[in-house]
Amino acid sequence: MRRIVFILLALWLMTAHAQAQDGLRLDGVEVVTRINEFGVENQLLEGRLVNRGQAALQNITLFAELFNVAGEVIGEGIGYPVNACGTGLIGDFTLQPGDQQRFSIALELYEDGATFERYEIDPQVTEIDPTPQIDMEHPAIEAVSLEEVVSAEWIDPQTLAYGVGCERDVFTQWQWLQYTIDSPLSIPIDAPYQEWMTQPLLQQLGLVDPVIFNRSYLAFHPDDTRLVYQTDINTLVTAERDGSFRRILYNDLARFSLHGYLWLPEGRFLAYYYGAYGDPVRYVTVSTLGQRISATIFDVTPSFTVPGPTPDGARVVITAEIEGVTGYYLTSTMTGASRLLFEDPTPPGNNYPAPIYVERPAGDAAIYLVRPLEDGTAELGCYHLAAEELSPLVRLPLQLTTDDRGWMWLSPDQTRIAIAANGQNGGLWLIDLAQLPPCGEV
Repeated sequence: MRRIVFILLALWLMTAHAQAQDGLRLDGVEVVTRINEFGVENQLLEGRLVNRGQAALQNITLFAELFNVAGEVIGEGIGYPVNACGTGLIGDFTLQPGDQQRFSIALELYEDGATFERYEIDPQVTEIDPTPQIDMEHPAIEAVSLEEVVSAEWIDPQTLAYGVGCERDVFTQWQWLQYTIDSPLSIPIDAPYQEWMTQPLLQQLGLVDPVIFNRSYLAFHPDDTRLVYQTDINTLVTAERDGSFRRILYNDLARFSLHGYLWLPEGRFLAYYYGAYGDPVRYVTVSTLGQRISATIFDVTPSFTVPGPTPDGARVVITAEIEGVTGYYLTSTMTGASRLLFEDPTPPGNNYPAPIYVERPAGDAAIYLVRPLEDGTAELGCYHLAAEELSPLVRLPLQLTTDDRGWMWLSPDQTRIAIAANGQNGGLWLIDLAQLPPCGEV
């Protein structure tokens, strides 16, 4: 019955879509075995789609036939473009000329235990007119990568390590690279803190199960000797890098979905939580030694966007509607007392980078913000706290759909901002603040 359904689907698609032209190329195709969330092994064909043609491509569907040594068809598969997490990109997904995207084809053999000798892949697509490209050239912007970059860590003011992969995975599952300012290319490296990732550590933390480990959000504080992770029931815990001296920070978080941390000086950090796109962001600020800085996750003021904390974790820059006014607020993480910075009736969603709060003398600050523009790109701006003034700085090559996420990190000398994104338009860019207008008086 499944065979009949597959054939009918194939016939329908062949009449509905044009055959892929020579412009679509399949690169780096390989057979892989993956374990799904139910612990079942699946065989897949994975690789990259590269659009070498002049037309844009939509409705991309990939059909595979599997052959034995005798040339008989013994299995089949159907697949689509996917993101780094393996989620199919269908609907409005478009592969523009010159672009490339991962793909994955789930395979099914007609008989258990059978093996195939070779495969053939037949792509079916719809060709449409390409979308005019937006000119993103600016002397302050340096493109580092066009991959799905989901994490970065400044090693020093000139050197950045960054991870490519699925944002939901633990950091050891990402491909790590190192980039030095003005160097021609990135160099593959081992995952940071790899030397601490031992079996005794995972046993001590209760993370031996690979499924639990992969959703633990285990991370090492870059300026401290401790690590942070969540348990199988979302309890937030810290420990030394060898797993000793564990401290429970919060244990009533089962209903909340952790999405990451923002590191602060002296072992402090902000952990942020939300569900789907459009859900409010809740958060806590704590220290790795167990000190709670903020109110509980139930009592903080929710934000439309990921909050940007002050270095001490006592305040955050959030977007919220307070007393009928929607905009950016500087809010106490303990009491909820808020100061309106500026109104914004359509603030970014929870997929945009968190603001960066840079302290200055005499209580002043520069607050770097990324906000969407009408053309689908985004703009980096800066709010000068003392002057109460918002200044646009530069349009960014950041094009986030509701399925994508963006992040940013300030360099140790505060001269550059690294901005990353996942999804179809993923990448990593460095913004040289010295080549942009100043944000108030320094």
